Amino acid sequence: MNRQQELQMANIIAQQTSLAEQLTTEQFIEQFELQAQSSRQYILSYQIEQELIGRLSAPPTTLSQCPSLSRFPIWLDQFDEIRLVSGCSQPLASGTLIVAVDDESLYELKAQFISASAIALLLAVLLGIITGLIFSMRVLKRINSFNQVALRVESGQLSARVAVSEQNDEYDHMALHINTMLNQLQHSFETISGITDAIAHDLRTPLSHLRQQIESEILTKQQLNHPSEPLQSMLDKLDEILFTFSAMLELTRLQQQKESNSQHFKAVNLQQVIVDAVDLIEPLAEEKQQVVTIESAEPFSIQGDATLLFRALYNLLENASKYAGHNAQISVQLTPHGFIVSDNGPGIGDLEKEKVFQRLYRIEKSRHVAGFGLGLTLVKAIIQLHNGKIELLDNKPGLIVNVEFVN
Repeated sequence: MNRQQELQMANIIAQQTSLAEQLTTEQFIEQFELQAQSSRQYILSYQIEQELIGRLSAPPTTLSQCPSLSRFPIWLDQFDEIRLVSGCSQPLASGTLIVAVDDESLYELKAQFISASAIALLLAVLLGIITGLIFSMRVLKRINSFNQVALRVESGQLSARVAVSEQNDEYDHMALHINTMLNQLQHSFETISGITDAIAHDLRTPLSHLRQQIESEILTKQQLNHPSEPLQSMLDKLDEILFTFSAMLELTRLQQQKESNSQHFKAVNLQQVIVDAVDLIEPLAEEKQQVVTIESAEPFSIQGDATLLFRALYNLLENASKYAGHNAQISVQLTPHGFIVSDNGPGIGDLEKEKVFQRLYRIEKSRHVAGFGLGLTLVKAIIQLHNGKIELLDNKPGLIVNVEFVN
């Protein structure tokens, strides 16, 4: 609309300039008066010396030369008010042409358009934000479900699966693939565990019979005053093998018990469990001139199996005493969510902190120490059975074992 007004004003100026060149002054003024009176939208005036012809009663004090426009007030009879108009002056042969247009309504229209555009933009932004938040919440909800399943699988719950909705979207396709992968992983794990447990179970009976035969042979030789040291060495090694098999079968039982979410737990005072475990480990620590301390805290109880929790804590203290070395400092601290066992020994490297929880895994530098590589595996199974998590941290020097239970 603005460009159209400017174009019409330019046409009027060009027309009047052409007529001023072709007509005499009297003829130009005569036709100009007729056009000025008939024009409704545009205000036309022609100034010759001090005389002003047209719709303006007085010439504007400041007026730019065409095509530049300037605004000035005039009195309009049809509106019975003073209004601002935009106009310019164009010198002609015998005078000055003044062309103006009442564009106040156009300015109001521009203001309304800007306001409407701002409101529309604000509504579009709000709608975009609300839509984005809803979409993000739905997407994050699905992603969080994947993360929750991943955490459960990481903690040992291989039966965890991702929920599949009825939307049949990309997330559902991904969930189906993940569930298929977890099914295969669980099947492979159960197959390997089953084979291992079957071997351990089948070999334990004949090995127990062999142990009885060796014991009988040792008793016979002792009665005949014959040397029995080789047989005693065989018996000790056989006991180690039987202990390993029993530990593997117990580990499987704990993992299966975790999957079935056992309901036989009772309230257990962790502070008392710590005291009992430290009392049992102290004679072994005194042989290596080690100091075992308990850092007191508020009493903390959880629902669980006191025997299993005692075994887990004792295994951690036994490992600390076994690998920390002579004159080591071993500490047990009760925390608001669990307990911490720390020592100032050589510690465990970052690359092996997760591997030590695997069955039969042993760190290379600790192979000279007696063990089977099942201690921490059993501890983790017990902690997970009680809905907890275990984490190995650096003590600089030494190792920190942080155990936390979820209430």
